[in-house]
Amino acid sequence: MDETTKAIIKYLAVLMMLPWVIPFIKALFKDLVSAFEEDGGLLGEPPSPEELQQIKDRKAREPDPLVHEVLAHLKESRGRSGQDRQ
Repeated sequence: MDETTKAIIKYLAVLMMLPWVIPFIKALFKDLVSAFEEDGGLLGEPPSPEELQQIKDRKAREPDPLVHEVLAHLKESRGRSGQDRQ
């Protein structure tokens, strides 16, 4: 294969992966913006005390995005192994 064909294949592969990559990048950017919101965002100025209080109040009402859940299949396998021994 010549270089042109290789380049076309590479660009087609990138275009085919965009439907999976774009939602990930959007979620990452949204999380980044919300993380820096109290400091004025990525490129903005720090918010006024009233705006800062509004931001903190809104964040306090939102559920925590970092949630630890025990995997259900591990719970079940532990439960079954204990019952099998009896």
